[in-house]
Amino acid sequence: MPPLRLTSLLHTALPHVSDNGRALLSVLGCVNGHPPRPKELAEWLGFHDRYQLARALRREGLPPLEVIGGWARTLYWVLEAETSGVSLRELADRERVDPAVAYRLVRRVTGQRWSEVRREGLAVALLHFRDRCANGKRRVAITRQPLAVAVGDRPLRPVARPALAPPRTSGVAMRPTLRHPPGHRPVQTVGERVPIGGAPFDVALSPYGDVLVTRPHASAVDMLHRDPLRVVSTIRVGPAPTRIVPGGRSQWAYVTSQFAEAVCIVDLGRKQQVGSIPVPGHPLGAAMARDGVTLFATTNQDRVVAISSLQRTALGSAPVPLGCPELTVHPSGRWVYVPCWRAGVVVEVDASTLETTRRFDVGGVPQDVRVSSDGQTLYVANEAGWLDVIHLPSGRRTATVDFGTPAFGVALSCDERYVFVSLLTAGRVVVLQRQGLIERAAIATGGRPRLMVADPRGDALLVANEAGWVDLLR
Repeated sequence: MPPLRLTSLLHTALPHVSDNGRALLSVLGCVNGHPPRPKELAEWLGFHDRYQLARALRREGLPPLEVIGGWARTLYWVLEAETSGVSLRELADRERVDPAVAYRLVRRVTGQRWSEVRREGLAVALLHFRDRCANGKRRVAITRQPLAVAVGDRPLRPVARPALAPPRTSGVAMRPTLRHPPGHRPVQTVGERVPIGGAPFDVALSPYGDVLVTRPHASAVDMLHRDPLRVVSTIRVGPAPTRIVPGGRSQWAYVTSQFAEAVCIVDLGRKQQVGSIPVPGHPLGAAMARDGVTLFATTNQDRVVAISSLQRTALGSAPVPLGCPELTVHPSGRWVYVPCWRAGVVVEVDASTLETTRRFDVGGVPQDVRVSSDGQTLYVANEAGWLDVIHLPSGRRTATVDFGTPAFGVALSCDERYVFVSLLTAGRVVVLQRQGLIERAAIATGGRPRLMVADPRGDALLVANEAGWVDLLR
């Protein structure tokens, strides 16, 4: 999720670049102007190697990566200095960079001393950046499909936020050991593991039983078969794919591609991308409505967008406070639940009008959300270290399970007897019995487990791990 202000400045300074150029600028904004190694950056953007990336930069009329990266870093420093008043030495110390190296970088890319750059200000620095990168030429003609934003583009109604601290004592017993009911054994261990590069983030099941995994740092979606679990195909998509949503009525799947500023359409039968749907900003999370036609997505412009998969266009959008890569649709199809990570709330959005109807103040950093099939209970994984349970008819929080370590993903077993929670930094997946929220297992996966999906074939769970693999827990 790139820092929007720096990314917007880079995009505004170079409006003539192509989609690949905008994706590169988004990556530089994401890492505050300090790009990874050229080979890693090329993979992140979907190029075969760093040489193909270098050729793409030349076609755009852009300078080499080290130059444009240096400019992005300098602009970030100027932006931070003007915003907070800190010196370049303080910025360098904060980033563990030798101040002398920082001063030389500014002098090398701008031709000026840091004091001169600061005196002229950010606006002049952006003009110099534009002149250095554009070379006075418009190399690529860009035609972008206009975004249709119609009814539903309305502000949130102000709702009084109660002072509600996450309860740490909710009467939930955390550690008793119970006998497993016959025929209902929870997952206990890592059954299979498949190495997958590119920082796997999301995992989903296609209507045909294939496993789909997004790889944000490889611009790809992997398709896996089971028995045994193995990668059978890699599908190239836009840069930084985050979430994948199988189509409800077709063999298509929809992938949010952050740096392509679009939702990619993937034909699972042909194993290739067949189109894209532009959205405002960088798309993060996505969920399909019950009709299998309307797709809901969140973007880093803090908006929830309704998309028609048939018309391939956005139907409307509405603001939400600080949206994140997760959201879910109520089983009735009437509401969409969007966690707002830095705002510490989960908003309930009317699926037909995109108007906010309720908000649940949970505190912390809410991440993944799930609703039980009966529509009664909302589960919210909180990166501040706990799981919240909300009774939707009343809107009351009925329980909190404290893990003491960041919780990220949440999933329900197919029979909904168990709740699974991934603990991001602890490298574990916790299995809770849904009735009573009693812990039944804590499975050590290692790495950084992200999102999960229950496998209906046997009591199993698929877990995407950002450290470079996918686990099948049995």
